[in-house]
Order: sequence, then structure tokens, then C-alpha cells
Amino acid sequence: MASQYLSVFVRNALEENEELLQDVLTGRADTETLLTFCENFRRAGIGALFLGSAPKLFRQMLHYSGRAYAHFLGRAGPRTVLTSKANPFFDAVGAGDFDAAALIAHTSRRDWGQGEEYEEDFLFVEFLMQRFFLGATPQAGAALLERYEASLQGAEDCRLPMCHALLTRDSQAFNSTLTTFLSERDEWLTQLSDGGAVSDESAATEGNLCVPGLALVKLAERDGLETEQDYLHVPSTARKGGLIAFAPDAWRALWD
Repeated sequence: MASQYLSVFVRNALEENEELLQDVLTGRADTETLLTFCENFRRAGIGALFLGSAPKLFRQMLHYSGRAYAHFLGRAGPRTVLTSKANPFFDAVGAGDFDAAALIAHTSRRDWGQGEEYEEDFLFVEFLMQRFFLGATPQAGAALLERYEASLQGAEDCRLPMCHALLTRDSQAFNSTLTTFLSERDEWLTQLSDGGAVSDESAATEGNLCVPGLALVKLAERDGLETEQDYLHVPSTARKGGLIAFAPDAWRALWD
């Protein structure tokens, strides 16, 4: 995507968030609006990184998304958002704002929204929250993955062995399964894009940088696993950046 379009995408995302801010602050924003608000931060951060901004700005945008989501959950309650839709959880982790990620984990919905989300999608996020932020024992983690496997009914899901690698702290298995996850994600997005189901903004930003993949790398590194320097759509530049003063109200900073 040409850089001039990326700059437009970044500007549009931030301008839309300025319009949405009051609704988010006052609690008038519904779940869809809030997730759009967070998505705009994510896209603005990725676009800015691709345009040559310092990685610190990218991490700040992810930080804003995570904190805004935590603010929303605190006001609206855990049953408001399906756990599988908690993309800002990955933003918080990707930013290195583990306090925000923990807050999101503690206030997220703990039960599967049957009929509203796939059980395996719920269990993937639930496992990560339990494993890294809610103090689940290895036995509890293994039980979640057994349930995950049962929910697949014989189908394959590359996220499941990746979770097993995280549970057992197996660096080699993690790197291998993450590579598979990112490759399959790229193929899936390409198919969607070819079918016209992906917006230009999404294709130019999240289509080329996988924040959940970045978050998985961060979690693995935090747990002592050895990771690769670069992965498909998780470039080393996205893992850099200076110190950030994480704060609950940081996401308001652009308009204060």
C-alpha cells in the first residue's frame, strides 16, 4: 500500500476516535463502537510504524487501545463483550502493558457465549488469560486445553499445539507452531482480501502486522522461552521501543 494512503488511514482513524471519545468516556458507546475505537488505535499505530515513526509510538497506540477497553469493561461489566472478541487484550500485551492485560483478564467474561462465538475461539483467549494473568495451575491449563481439543471434534486448529507449547514452555514447539499460525492467517486474509471482504485500511495495516502474533511472542518471552528475531507479520521493529509510562487514562492523551 502506497505510503500516502497509509497516512490517510492513520489520520482518519484518529479523527474518528476524536469523534467517538465522548461516547466512550460517558458510557454511551456500545460494544461495537468501543471495539471500533480500539481498532482505530491499532491501525493508527501500525500505519505510523510502517510510515517510519519510532516503534514507541506504535506501542503507545496499542497501550491506548488496551486501556480504553479496560475502562469500558469496568463500566459495562464482563458480560458485555464476548471473550473471543477481546482483541484489545492482545493490544495491551503487545504494548507490554501487562497490568492492563491483567485487568482485562480479570474483568472479562469467563463463560462461553454459546451460539454467539465458537467455543474454540473462546477457549484460546481464555487459556491465555488464565495461563498468564489469572494464576491457573498447570493442571487447570491442561484441562482447558483438553476441553479445547474436544470442542474441535476432530478438526485441526494450529492454535491448540501453540497453547500446549506455551503451557509446557517448549521454545522449539512454540516457534514452529507460531510460524504455522502466522502462515495460515496470511493465507486466510489473502482469501478474504481476494473476495473483497477486507477493507483497504485493514489490509494495509493488520493485514501486514499481526498484533496477536506479537502478543504471543511477548508472552513467550516473558515466560522465558527463546523466540526468533522475526516472524511473518511480526517484524523485530514491532518489538522495539523505549520506555512508556503506562497509565489508566493514557488513551485520552491525544485530546487533552
